[in-house]
Amino acid sequence: MRTLAIGVAAIVVASSAAAQQVKIETWRVQATGPVTLTMQASGEVGAVWARDAAGTWHRLEVERRDGRLAMSLGPEQISGGSALVVIDPPQWLEMDDAQPPEVVRFTVGGRSYADQSQAALGWTEELPGRVMLAVRDEKNPLDPASMTVTAQGRTLRPGDAGVSFAAHDERSGTLKVLPREIEGLADSIRGAIEMVVDDFAIDDQRTRRSVSWTLAPSMTLEDGTVITVDSLTSDEGWSDWSVIADGEIMTEEDTTTAGKTWLSDEREDAHWLRFELPEPRLVNGVDLWWPYYQVWRTSRSYQVQTRQDGRWVTQVTVEGQEEKQHSEHRFEPVETTAVRILQSPMGGQAERQNLMWLAEAQVSFAP
Repeated sequence: MRTLAIGVAAIVVASSAAAQQVKIETWRVQATGPVTLTMQASGEVGAVWARDAAGTWHRLEVERRDGRLAMSLGPEQISGGSALVVIDPPQWLEMDDAQPPEVVRFTVGGRSYADQSQAALGWTEELPGRVMLAVRDEKNPLDPASMTVTAQGRTLRPGDAGVSFAAHDERSGTLKVLPREIEGLADSIRGAIEMVVDDFAIDDQRTRRSVSWTLAPSMTLEDGTVITVDSLTSDEGWSDWSVIADGEIMTEEDTTTAGKTWLSDEREDAHWLRFELPEPRLVNGVDLWWPYYQVWRTSRSYQVQTRQDGRWVTQVTVEGQEEKQHSEHRFEPVETTAVRILQSPMGGQAERQNLMWLAEAQVSFAP
């Protein structure tokens, strides 16, 4: 958009391309007095319309002067200090349409978010599944050029990797995004995509929906074991959560838990810590050491689980655990490739039930 100054009038110009190579040229005019617009003639021009500030359309007279078009806006057309001029609109254009396309369906991984403008997924272990935005417009065709997806600072369009559009008819269709096929999304802990669809209505509104998420943090130990946690507090003092496997145990003499513990995000959902072993091994338990801040921040309710044949099997169930420094859990040896400590929703220490807080965690292997 550019601004031109002509006498006492300020003229803002904008244009957009329509379907079947039809160009819809619009001029947004703000003025303190009558205005004459002139432009290069690029062919035959039919009707030219101006909409005043009250929303009334006026047909303008057009003159040809030395190969240029000239049209004037008088007090009636420029009443209220502004007008929208549309040059040779196609017959199919419903110029009074002031609404963007209606959302028919908005889903992420099969879950509906149709009543939300943003699907805030929070912490998630994997990138979101397929994102679908289905829209319909009752008055104007959809504008293919408007369909964009913004991800990692890049603008993508249907046909780019991970982005497609399926038209149902000229006024409805579905924009589909596959986040796992978009380069760079898997490399960032925090990610988001925004989807935009518009029709050919002469307005400034577009249909927008977005999805945001934060990937669960993970780290790899020297022996190849991968430790993953469901979330991480936003406080930078606890950003280095690798201390959960450094072999150092907190005591009552420690003055802070920052830099000594893993601290989950503060939410009412379940929290978990998972060990992915590099190869199947016989596991017979876990040892958990809890942080100390005024009291031992011992979780009250959780399960110790092993993965068997692709599903989690509970080996130990803890309920109503008292505050203490160390929890040792043993069970009959079982061969597995993964161990998980799953804290129940609101199963944390009594004063901070929506947190999971650990100073050290170790898997015990059978001899």
